[in-house]
Amino acid sequence: MADEPAAALSWRARLVPALAGVLMALAVAEAALRLGGFHVDFVPALEFGWPDPKTISDVYQADPDLLWVTRDYRAILTAAKGEPPAIVFMGDSCTEFGSYPAKTLEQLRAAGSPLRTGIKVGVGGWSSEQGLRQLRRDVLPLHPRIVTIYFGWNDHWVAHGLTDPEISASQRFLHVFGSSRIVQAWLRLRINIAARRPDRPNRVPLPRYEQNLRQIAAEARQAGIVPLFITAPSNHVRGHEPAYLAQRHLRALDELVPLHEAYLAATRQIGRDNGVLCDAAAAFAAVPHDGFFRTDGIHLTDAGDQEMAKVVSGCITSTGAY
Repeated sequence: MADEPAAALSWRARLVPALAGVLMALAVAEAALRLGGFHVDFVPALEFGWPDPKTISDVYQADPDLLWVTRDYRAILTAAKGEPPAIVFMGDSCTEFGSYPAKTLEQLRAAGSPLRTGIKVGVGGWSSEQGLRQLRRDVLPLHPRIVTIYFGWNDHWVAHGLTDPEISASQRFLHVFGSSRIVQAWLRLRINIAARRPDRPNRVPLPRYEQNLRQIAAEARQAGIVPLFITAPSNHVRGHEPAYLAQRHLRALDELVPLHEAYLAATRQIGRDNGVLCDAAAAFAAVPHDGFFRTDGIHLTDAGDQEMAKVVSGCITSTGAY
């Protein structure tokens, strides 16, 4: 018993120099990396099926929370703060490149709806992971009456490295320690290791996709906003899937239709349970729709956008959110 204080003192005496040595080694490594000009940012270090790093650099702008945004994104939000919109249209490229938001507003105005103002904030390549962060940072402060949520495609494309939830976790860490070159080197190593893993998971695994949509619904409702979930229609048929999707988006081409159907089912369930469902996929499937899609079977033609506006405006009117 008498030897315990001496043993504890000896243990501490050995620990302090060891910790000092570790800190010194980290300081030297940090200095060496800085002197060598080492620096890593998520964009353009991350790789996605689309947009690729060059497209992100040439077409979009980097964003610390959302990874990339359209070049007019900040201007749209600034204008919306001065004149808050009744409707905010969220989503991916189907929303960014689609004219259905403007056509929806036209139809609502023609019908005399008080919900006649809106903004489009969809960004190509985004998943529900970015959508949730966008809602929290940029949409909730606008206090719209309705927010439309139109995700699903990019969530089920294959990850080319880190999954979107892994990126989100890393971003939280980088917000605190991102200036450290050692942390950036760790990030680069993690990205490289993830890019070589054999399982090739989806960008947003289905359970996480469901969690994101539930969280979007809950946080919108808490802010007094009606969340309107839009299912993503497609023109894909088994055995006739667009071959290009097998190059960067899928593990195997024949998984496209069942994969999309699984995410559609999740969107439908969560829309019914937690928000308001606008089942555009079912509405398109119920009518002749070949002229509604571009050759990729994903994005809409002008006629498809007109039909989508008809469906969405009807869903908005049915919410009774005035």
